[in-house]
Amino acid sequence: MKCATCGAEMVQKSPPRLLAVGLLMLATLPLAFLVPRIWWAELVLLPTGAYLVVWAVVGRGGWCRHCKKFSVVRPRGR
Repeated sequence: MKCATCGAEMVQKSPPRLLAVGLLMLATLPLAFLVPRIWWAELVLLPTGAYLVVWAVVGRGGWCRHCKKFSVVRPRGR
């Protein structure tokens, strides 16, 4: 896979693993209500978890080492 931004070769990460870790990070939200002392951890876990889910689903686990981005992969034929 080539990067849509810079044309460099993209590294492939495991989309199921990215999705699982991202969903686990998002699943920690109820803990912030049960244990109020950890609300500050949610400030890191929620955006990071959302980013991993989007990277797994939209970016299909591709990562460009050159421009440090994941490119949106469009379906073939369009």
